[in-house]
Amino acid sequence: MATRVFPRLISLLAVALLAACQQGTPAQGDAPTAKPKLSYEAGVMAVLQERYGSTVQLQGQWTQQLNDADLGQARPVHRDICADQSIKVQNGNYRMLAICTTYDDASPIELGSTDFIVLQRAADDGISIAAELLGQGSGTGGKPGTVTILQMGADAWGFQVDDELVVVGAAMRNRAWYVFDGGKTLSSAGWLRSHLDDRNAIDCNASGNCSHGRLDLNFDATPDNSQPQLANWPLRVQEKGRGCAGAANKTHSIAYDSAQARYLIPPGMQIESCD
Repeated sequence: MATRVFPRLISLLAVALLAACQQGTPAQGDAPTAKPKLSYEAGVMAVLQERYGSTVQLQGQWTQQLNDADLGQARPVHRDICADQSIKVQNGNYRMLAICTTYDDASPIELGSTDFIVLQRAADDGISIAAELLGQGSGTGGKPGTVTILQMGADAWGFQVDDELVVVGAAMRNRAWYVFDGGKTLSSAGWLRSHLDDRNAIDCNASGNCSHGRLDLNFDATPDNSQPQLANWPLRVQEKGRGCAGAANKTHSIAYDSAQARYLIPPGMQIESCD
């Protein structure tokens, strides 16, 4: 009897030991699965969808409802990526995106809105937000101005915004810049009046004498890359037309002040009328 019990006891202990080992080893079906790595474009979409929702797209418009605190209700808008460019600054890879918001039921004088976002691309194609400026107003009729991306220095790129405003008797065009310095700074770097024509305006003084406006002036501004090694290029501005002091035809150079992160644009290039 004892000789038969001993082998049986050994068999039971072996089964128990095997079961204990199997409990410590996860089944193949229960092993944690690695999260699939997103492609670069999918990573960009993921960042944008987190900000703007699932209807966002890289090309074409999408429609949303935005809550308006002033109206106390949601209002319809159309959005699109109105500027998109990959750049390399200070050995870093970035993607500059402008997301334009147009308000469908806007008044003629209401501004549109633009979000400026700079994404950083890591060596493994991971995506993060390097810098951003949100809700920058421009344009008329609820539609923002036209956005262009351009190089503005050896270490700088910028969003350039052109818009137009028509008021009683006058037409104005403006040009503004938002400059990315290759680090964590995206700054509103100044603006000027690229065109002003008030010849259809009528100005009357206290004695009842009236006169038409006399301005028909252009300030054509472009980055001056004649010294390409400069971190921030100055603006070269060609002034032409008729200003407050008469005929004008001259060239200006406007320096970039890195301490203020903006161009030092003189007030004479931002006038609305002659005093």
